[in-house]
Amino acid sequence: MDKETIKALAYLNIASILWGGNVFFGSYLKDYLGPWSIMSVRMVIGSLIFLFLLHKAGQLKGVTRLLSWKEVCLIALSGTVAYQASVYFGLRHTTAINVGLINSLAPIAVAFAAAFYLKESLGRQHWIAAFVSVIGLVFILSQGSLESLYALSFNKGDLFILGSIFIWAVYSVAAKLAMGKASPLVVTALGILLSTFIVLPLGLYEANYLITPVINTNVIMAVIFIGVGPTVLSLLFWNKGVMVIGPARASLFLNMVPIYVIVLSSYLLDETLHSYQLIGMVLIIGGSLYANRQKADKKT
Repeated sequence: MDKETIKALAYLNIASILWGGNVFFGSYLKDYLGPWSIMSVRMVIGSLIFLFLLHKAGQLKGVTRLLSWKEVCLIALSGTVAYQASVYFGLRHTTAINVGLINSLAPIAVAFAAAFYLKESLGRQHWIAAFVSVIGLVFILSQGSLESLYALSFNKGDLFILGSIFIWAVYSVAAKLAMGKASPLVVTALGILLSTFIVLPLGLYEANYLITPVINTNVIMAVIFIGVGPTVLSLLFWNKGVMVIGPARASLFLNMVPIYVIVLSSYLLDETLHSYQLIGMVLIIGGSLYANRQKADKKT
């Protein structure tokens, strides 16, 4: 294995850790800040950093002419506003471990969304992976209980996270189309900049009338991490890794995110990994690995 490949693997793992950290710190912050307040601060920090990066790359002038406002609005509303809101609202009612596990469905959901909107072909492995992953999802949502399954009694936080997966699939398709016209940096930056104007008024209203923020040093550090790490650095590290080993092999590292969430949550939030979650994790991640490995094999 050459040095560039080793660097790429390190970049992809760092990006996965940062995304896992978003779930961990989002769960931690639920006792101190409301969902819109977390998103507002995160978007403000991210916007300032992305403005600096666009200026440094010489892509700030005329950047709005690269994409239509319809495309930018779809990216902002789906990938940033709706997706992140679903995650942070979900974290108020379920565990960080469940969020990480349910998010493992994202690669398969994106594959089916791409097939529907972009007419990309689906192989037999995708259908098998989807079937196995759905069984894993049922284990998690029902908490391994047939009574809950029969009664359709599910945790509403889990349902928020499940909804976020479908939103992420829409965002992924929209972003892929947009990145045919502009760089990933420009697409992501425009989405976050527009999202800031949407979520900031909601955050201010929430902080003043609904959920009073509780501010301390730990909260400030957690918010800064979310604003810098999962919002900016994860994208930069991910793109560096993809440039070296390609998107097919890189997509396998998305399955590391729930692993890092479990490790962080178990040791720092004292959450317990139950047997039904372990079974669900094996089925979901196993299905995703099967689908992506088949895809990677065909491209090599």
